[in-house]
Amino acid sequence: MRLMTTEFVPLDMNKSKQEETFVTILSPLDAIEYEHSYEPKPHTATELKILLNLVGPVMIVTLLEFFPGFVAVVLAGNLDSSYGQHYIDAATFSTMLINLTSFSVGLGLASALDTLCSQAYGAKRCENIGIYFQTGVMVLGIVLVPVFAINWFTEDVLLWLGQDTEVAQLSGQFSRFLLPGIPFLYIYELTRKALQAQNIMAPLVIIAAIGNSVNIAVGYGLAYHTSLGFMGIAIGCAIGNITLALLLVPYFIWQPQHLSQWWCHSWDFKTARGCVGSFLHLGIPSMLMLVMETWAFETLTICSGLLPRHVLAVAAHSVLVNVNMLVYTAFDGLSVAANIRVGNCLGAGMPKTAQLSCNVVLTMTAMLSLLFSAVLYGFNTQIPQLFLGEGGALALASKVLAIWAPLTVVDGLNAVTQGILRGAGKQKAAVITNGMAYYIFGIPFGVFLAFQCDLGVAGLWLGMGFGSAVNFIAMILLLLCRWKWERLAIEAKELTGL
Repeated sequence: MRLMTTEFVPLDMNKSKQEETFVTILSPLDAIEYEHSYEPKPHTATELKILLNLVGPVMIVTLLEFFPGFVAVVLAGNLDSSYGQHYIDAATFSTMLINLTSFSVGLGLASALDTLCSQAYGAKRCENIGIYFQTGVMVLGIVLVPVFAINWFTEDVLLWLGQDTEVAQLSGQFSRFLLPGIPFLYIYELTRKALQAQNIMAPLVIIAAIGNSVNIAVGYGLAYHTSLGFMGIAIGCAIGNITLALLLVPYFIWQPQHLSQWWCHSWDFKTARGCVGSFLHLGIPSMLMLVMETWAFETLTICSGLLPRHVLAVAAHSVLVNVNMLVYTAFDGLSVAANIRVGNCLGAGMPKTAQLSCNVVLTMTAMLSLLFSAVLYGFNTQIPQLFLGEGGALALASKVLAIWAPLTVVDGLNAVTQGILRGAGKQKAAVITNGMAYYIFGIPFGVFLAFQCDLGVAGLWLGMGFGSAVNFIAMILLLLCRWKWERLAIEAKELTGL
């Protein structure tokens, strides 16, 4: 199964050919001011085609990588047990803490590769990608220690946060079964970022599909056909994550050129250590971008557990989280495509093309987000039935989904704009806007609506929608008023020089 098959200009010394999508890149421009250099006039149709070729596979991969959490909640909600509601809440809280630590922190730091690798590829410095990958392995290896420590004590953390005792106990057990898959997930994610920066996407789709199939099969089999029950779902998730990393081995044996073009040397810890500063310079702001947004949404989970009739509130909120994340995967696909394309163009010294690509991807996002908004509003009663049986939680989830549907427009635009900032290496600006939007405006407003105005879960989500709108407006104003694309291209060239 090949999603993209076009000839690609080889970037390393062995002149090998790849089957990946890319656009012909100008040679890096030395000692010439970018504003006076020659760059072919970019065309909207060309950029649209390139972005669509990237978006499809990226969207599928992102959707498939979201599925473990989605599958966990669905399997937990359909277990034939009087504890069904508690299982949903436990899976939600366990996934929440994993997101707050291993995903938002670890994978946030790994997002440094979004800038480093895409710009290195555009500058035809593929050997740098291997060094950056090694740096990522070193950094995330250290991060694993606190990640394991925090998630091992999930029960204590949730009790400290005032959550239900039975739910906290189930969440703690669930989290411990998830932990063995985290190191493998880190290796897979670092490799994925290195490959997608080079527009190598098709194998990632296949690997993610197989990993999810393993997750579903093992999770369903253990949960419904063994005495493990609810804990079998967590074991399935862990085995699915392990499978993702292990499948990279046969893939690179089958397509060795997809490894050799960027892994040009053996492990070089000295050079990799020398890149830790550059990695953290981009990785820490990238992490904070993800942490601030993720923690903001997970704060809603904590708040929903403090509402009256908290079991129903958390269940309804869990449905909104999973539906929102499912929709968000499409926006994340556009975000990653924008990241790759903008980074490639800036690294290649093509600022006008990068700017046009930015405009095209924002237009695509606006159109797609309007479509999703209409679908969510039109099917607000049917969608929650995928997660919940008849009852108060189902009615509440349907009501909140109808309120949230129009706000998906700004949520999508917000996500894609952050991808543009990552491609340009401007994560620090996004950290500032994220912090202000969510923690000064979004969360306080949501808490006020939920507890003071008695809007409950609906108030929490209205507040976060307001925060997303503030964030998008702030980033767009920054992009329009402060950015000079020629200067960004010069900075990209300097960054890829190691």
